[in-house]
Amino acid sequence: MEKIQVVLASPSDLGEERKMIKALIDSLNPLYMKYDICIDLRMWENVVPGMNADGPQGVIDIDLEIATADVFICLYWKRIGTLLPNENVAGTEHELNLALDSYHKRRKPDIKAFFKSYDSEDNDDIKKIKEIARRLQPLGLYTPFKDISILKDTINKILQAEVMKKIQNRGAVTPVIHEYVEVSDTKGFVENLASNTKLVMSKGFYNILDFDGAKANVFKESVFDGEQLVVTDVSDITIVGDNSTLLIEPRYATVLTFRNCSNIKIIGLTLGHVPQKGSCAGAVLRFEGCDNIQLDTLELFGCGTYGIELFDCTNIRTNGVKIFECTYGGLNINNSNLEFVNSMIYDCNKTAGCIIEARSSQLNFRNVSIFHNYIDNYLISLEESSLFCEGVCIYSNSFSALCNETISWGIFLEDNNIIDETGDYVTICSTQKMDKERYDDYKLLAMNYGKLEECIYEDGTFSISLTCSSYIKGQQLAAYIEQKDNVILEYG
Repeated sequence: MEKIQVVLASPSDLGEERKMIKALIDSLNPLYMKYDICIDLRMWENVVPGMNADGPQGVIDIDLEIATADVFICLYWKRIGTLLPNENVAGTEHELNLALDSYHKRRKPDIKAFFKSYDSEDNDDIKKIKEIARRLQPLGLYTPFKDISILKDTINKILQAEVMKKIQNRGAVTPVIHEYVEVSDTKGFVENLASNTKLVMSKGFYNILDFDGAKANVFKESVFDGEQLVVTDVSDITIVGDNSTLLIEPRYATVLTFRNCSNIKIIGLTLGHVPQKGSCAGAVLRFEGCDNIQLDTLELFGCGTYGIELFDCTNIRTNGVKIFECTYGGLNINNSNLEFVNSMIYDCNKTAGCIIEARSSQLNFRNVSIFHNYIDNYLISLEESSLFCEGVCIYSNSFSALCNETISWGIFLEDNNIIDETGDYVTICSTQKMDKERYDDYKLLAMNYGKLEECIYEDGTFSISLTCSSYIKGQQLAAYIEQKDNVILEYG
C-alpha cells in the first residue's frame, strides 16, 4: 500500500476547517484503496502525549514527520497560536519553517498555505500573520480563501493530483510473454487468446463473432440484438495488428469486452461496428475490473456509443488512440483512472449526454485534440472526478458549455460554437492591477463558464464580459479569480 503523507498545521481557531479536511480524507480513502493508495493525515490532535527534551512540540514534530511528508497544508486566520519556549514563533510557524527548510534541501514536502479572510481590526496576531503572508507570497505559497467550501474544493484537487502522480509513476504496462502466435482469422484469434501470449493479426477484416464454440475465458454473450465477444480472467497478453480491422454487427454489442483481466497491451488495430449510420447501445472497447491496460495506435469508430468504457479499472493508458463517429461520445469512465495521451476524439455527434463522461474517476489528458464534435450539453461531465490537462486542444466543436466543473489550466480553446446562448450576462472587472499573462489565463478560463462577449485589458486592470448559464456561474468565476490572486472584483 502506497501512502500519501499529508501534514496539517494551523492554530486552534480553524477547528472547523481541520475537521473538514479530516472528513474529506476519510471519504477519499475508500475510493483510493483500490489503487493501493492511502492518504495518511498527520495532525496534532492525533499525537500521543509523551516526554521530549524540546517539550510538547518536540513530541508533535516526531509524529508529524514533516521532512518525509508529501504535502504540507498550513492554515491561518486570526490567531498566531501560543509561542514556543526558547523560540519566538508559535507551533504552526515552527512547523511551517520545518517544511520550508525540508523543501529547500529535499524538494519535499509540497507546501500549500491558505489564509482565511477576516473583517476585524489589526492586532498583534494579525500583524504577525500578515508578516508570514508577505514572506510566502514571493514563493507562490500565499492562497487566500473566504469560506470552507472553496477550501474543500481546492484541497480535494490537491489530493487528487497527488494520487494521479503516484499512479503515473508506476510505469507502462509490460506483459510477460511466453508464446508468440500469428493468426489470420477470427477462429485462430479466439483459440489462441490466452494468458502469456502475443497474438499477431495479419492484414484484413475480422468478423469478431465468426467462430463456433467457446472456451473458458473467451466466449459469446447474448445482448438484445445478437451476441458480443467477452474475454475474462486472462493476463499478460499482447495483441498486435497489421492493418487489421475487427468488426461487429449487432448494435447492442460491444466489439471487445475484457473482464477481470490484467497486463493487456493492444496495438495497431481498427475496431468498430459494421459501417452503418445509426444509433448503438454497445461501445467499441469495454473494460470491467481490469488492471494495467495499454492501448496504442488504435482507431475506434462508431456507431458505438463510446469509444472506450471503463468500470472499476486501474492504470489504463492510451497512446495514439483515435476515437471517431461514436453516437454518444468518446469516453465513459466509471470508478477508474485513465491516462489519455497523444490521442484524438472527433466527429462524435449526439443530441444528449456528453462527449467525455467521468464518475468517481481520475483523468490525465496530455497532447489531446478534441474537434468536430456536436453536443447540446456539456462537452465534458465530471461527477466526483478530476481532470488534469496538458496540451489539450479543443476546437471547432459545438456544445452548450465546456464542463460542469472548472478546468483551470492546460486547455486551448478555438472556434467552438456555444449552442445555447441563453443565460445571464455577467461582467467581471478588477479594481487592482494584474500582469497581462495572468489576465490571459483568466480569459481562457472564462470560456469554461459561458460564451465570451468582450475582454479588455487596460493599464493593468481588466474586464471580462460573458453570457453564463446562470448568474451563479459568473459569481463562481469571480470568486475563483479573487481567491487565486487576491484582487478585488466587481461583477454584475
